[in-house]
Amino acid sequence: MISIFLLLASQGELLAQTRAQLEKKRKQINDEIHRINATLKKTKRKERNALTVYELTLRKINLRQKLINNLKKEIRSLDRTIDRKSDSLAMLNGELEMLKKNYAEAVRKMYKFSTKEKVLYFILSSESFRQAWRRMRYIKEYSDFVKKKADAIRSKETELQALVKRLETEKAKKQNLFTNLSDEQKELKREKTKQEQILAQLRQQKRKYIAEIRKKQREARKIDRMIERLIAEEIARANKKTGKRSREFVLTPEGKKLADAFSANKGRLPWPVKRGYVARRFGKQPHPVYKNVTVVNSGIYINVPDNEKARSVFKGEVMMIQLVPGGNQSVYVRHGNYISIYGNLKDVSVRKGQQVTTGQVLGTVAKDPASGISVLKFRIYKNRTKLNPELWLARK
Repeated sequence: MISIFLLLASQGELLAQTRAQLEKKRKQINDEIHRINATLKKTKRKERNALTVYELTLRKINLRQKLINNLKKEIRSLDRTIDRKSDSLAMLNGELEMLKKNYAEAVRKMYKFSTKEKVLYFILSSESFRQAWRRMRYIKEYSDFVKKKADAIRSKETELQALVKRLETEKAKKQNLFTNLSDEQKELKREKTKQEQILAQLRQQKRKYIAEIRKKQREARKIDRMIERLIAEEIARANKKTGKRSREFVLTPEGKKLADAFSANKGRLPWPVKRGYVARRFGKQPHPVYKNVTVVNSGIYINVPDNEKARSVFKGEVMMIQLVPGGNQSVYVRHGNYISIYGNLKDVSVRKGQQVTTGQVLGTVAKDPASGISVLKFRIYKNRTKLNPELWLARK
């Protein structure tokens, strides 16, 4: 019996952990949906282009689907919890019935000592003093035994009532989740309808938006060439001090140690912002609307709340602060022969040559003037080679 209860307890603890994780995930998704809704309101109020609205709506639909899947998992987890508690309830009821049966039998046997006269007669009818003492001890012990049985019944009844209450709470939670699930499914349907309307508008003005996309891609390539030139110049400048010529950083023992530490943390680096999501991925990506148009990104675009701070993903030295055409700034942090770049900052809180630590604030993310959305443009290089930042950052 004890082993069964231990097994049930361990299963309950595991389920509780799983449910806590699912509830946390649900909150994170809801928070992000609320942020996107707030951004959409600003975007519409400023009459920005439909492409941005479409991308945000698409992101929200994907999040809504994740939320629905998460709610279904929570309901299944609650079902398992309810089943487990129902099994425990049946077991407790069985134990309670057995306790009552044993108690009734004990009370029946105790009846012959129900009055003082009967107790006295039972003791005085003993054949010896020793027997009388034993009978007195037997009466006391049996009385204590009956009392313990009664206490056990009361304790089991209290335990049973508490379990029934917890079971009712779990069932109420399940009902709330079902209501949430129904609401989210209706909202998803409405958002998909809106998405189709925006898509129709985008298809009608295809030429205009493709021209806009290509203009942005030309600007991005121009910035990429500038970054590559700046990195090449910095490599040449740093290597000149060592007296060696190379297209890559010539590392000191300290620099090699730092580079090795950075490399060892691939897939575990903290995010360069506390809140945000990847809106545009690294490399060649098909456009979400115009499938015959390819968008090329040298890093990732992370949409963030207004005034979000950019933070260094690893310790290193501020290699340079670049003023990008258009007014915003980029901070380059060198980690041996690795460089992390934090673009589209409206202000910078570090200086060139400064040593920074992991998580240190580098500046404040600026809004994209075309969309009104705050976007961090994050890149990672190894010497002159572009790397996919998502492969280096820890999974959220």
